[in-house]
Amino acid sequence: MRTIDIKDFMNYNYPTGMVTAPDGKHGAFAVVNVNEADNCYDSCLWIMDTETGSVKQLTSGKKERKFIWLDNETILFTANREKAYVEKMKNGEDWTCFYKMSICGGEAEFAFAVPHIVTNMKLAGEKLVMAVAHDYSKPNFASMDDAEKKAALKAWKEEKDYEVFDEHPFWANGQGIVNKKRIRLAVCDMASGETKIVSPDFENVESFWVEGDVVLYTGNLYTSTRDQYQGLYSLSLVDGTRETLVPQGNMRIDYACILNGKVTFFGSDMEMYGLNENPELYVIGDDAITFVTEYDRCIHNSVGSDCKFADGPAIVHDDNYIYAITTLRKNSAIAKFDLAGNVEILADRQGSVHTLDVNNGVIYFTGVRDLGLTEIYSLNGAEEKKLTSFNDAILAERSVCEIEEFTYSYKDVELDGYVMKPVNFDPNKTYPGILTVHGGPRTIFGPTYFHESQAFANAGYFVFFTNPVGSDGRGNAFADLVGRYGTVDYDDLMAFTDEVLKRYPQIDEKRLGMMGGSYGGFMANWMIGHTDKFAAAVSQRSISNWISLSMTTDIGLTFDMEQVNGDPWTNLENMWIQSPLKYANNAKTPTLFIQSDEDYRCWMGDAIQMFSALKFFGVEARMCLFHGENHELSRSGKPSHRVRRLTEMMNWFEKYLKAE
Repeated sequence: MRTIDIKDFMNYNYPTGMVTAPDGKHGAFAVVNVNEADNCYDSCLWIMDTETGSVKQLTSGKKERKFIWLDNETILFTANREKAYVEKMKNGEDWTCFYKMSICGGEAEFAFAVPHIVTNMKLAGEKLVMAVAHDYSKPNFASMDDAEKKAALKAWKEEKDYEVFDEHPFWANGQGIVNKKRIRLAVCDMASGETKIVSPDFENVESFWVEGDVVLYTGNLYTSTRDQYQGLYSLSLVDGTRETLVPQGNMRIDYACILNGKVTFFGSDMEMYGLNENPELYVIGDDAITFVTEYDRCIHNSVGSDCKFADGPAIVHDDNYIYAITTLRKNSAIAKFDLAGNVEILADRQGSVHTLDVNNGVIYFTGVRDLGLTEIYSLNGAEEKKLTSFNDAILAERSVCEIEEFTYSYKDVELDGYVMKPVNFDPNKTYPGILTVHGGPRTIFGPTYFHESQAFANAGYFVFFTNPVGSDGRGNAFADLVGRYGTVDYDDLMAFTDEVLKRYPQIDEKRLGMMGGSYGGFMANWMIGHTDKFAAAVSQRSISNWISLSMTTDIGLTFDMEQVNGDPWTNLENMWIQSPLKYANNAKTPTLFIQSDEDYRCWMGDAIQMFSALKFFGVEARMCLFHGENHELSRSGKPSHRVRRLTEMMNWFEKYLKAE
């Protein structure tokens, strides 16, 4: 039996985005794998026979991930294999190439190309509806002759030395600079190859759904500052008419479809709990929006993981029901909604659901069960069946540490605790322990496989975690931390730590560490200024100063200021009181900072401020700044960077928690 080490995530398989053919007899999905030699991720398409569960690899180009079914036996996918178009792209043009391939075998056939970068696509008869990236600052090279293109390309390349901002947000995590960039809706006639942009100028299309010859989509029209409320629109593919169903400025729209002939959507006015508020179900009819049902849980998966890729939808529907991934306290399940307001919970068991598909009443999903890695499952009525075994052999050879669960009460609130004992645990020995804090704060931990935690438990540490007030899965009121950061949540985490020490006397309380990222990074910075309980800390993609954070990040003017119930002009004190930097003069805990220089969600300025403050006050501190990475470093960063990140963390705790 091999112990799990830092690099083991490179050996895992990551199936994602299972979608069935129209007749339901086959499914297609991508499998993502680490390519250590090229320091990247490869992905190929696979086919499943849904009756037998047998699978076979369909493509081998290593970059195939985005696809749709054209019919029961033909896949349409994107890839860049055509030399002529590759050369065009090298010269600055935007193109996406499409290929057809039979699931019965044979080679992929080049179908057509469109002069856009396609980010999503859906089939509508003989037409392809696409979300495409549009940069208003970039010339349309594809429409120019050679002389025009040469001059325009030279001018455009010279302009790349500068970034001009006149919008907010001007950058976005994982996307880079987004000033004057939009996602637009385009329709391609696959027979002729003719492609036409069909959404208004400067409108950002955030989601879209095809319903026969109608496209429903959410759009956000702005030329200066982006609105937090989208509009919901319908677009006819027959005559091009566009109708406003929900005006921009009224609601945040999470999903829309046509159910029983009526436009139905999940939305929230965000008036009571702000941007984090769980949506409710509505139906549109007779020029009125009618409330259907309240569901005080989220309609997505909040279970944290560093071992998944989730390319498919979190919500799907058939003629009568909507099926949505939902987070329930310690796991994610599937909620089934109808227009009568009924809600039924399905697949509610230990684990996490990542993507959904439904066909003839059978639900297919990618997810994890118990302490497994991602596989594909079906749910037919009450019968859940595991369809793939991509990771069974790998885990069978590894010493996967179990997760022990308990509940406890603190200030009359019942909370969940999770503890992983170190590998080869001996009750007569003592061990160092690490408290880990999730992000969000509306993420949750559950008793599921987490590579980072397994690596530390296999290195000889107790690892323990909980879901304090502010976490998802227990409704809006429990998750509401507005104006209370560092108060009830901090108290919950400290009470949990005391509870763990009481239940597990083998943990040496003089050798305690803590680590966290994003909101967990905020809490790491907060804790070192409020307690000396921990001998070492690791603060990742962190928050230290809400004042500066709100003026630098992609969500600063909205989410950040809302969360602390303050702004720099009318309630500066509220922002400063909840800022860990205010208390840095109290810190004594050696702290490692992990930060990415393209993290526009938690901008590196906050990590730098906290690191500098510790240095100023003579506290041991180290900062590892990753170039070219963003907020997703721990989950989808370059493989070598993920290894270096965990190595930095492991070395830090070895130094302060294990050294004699």
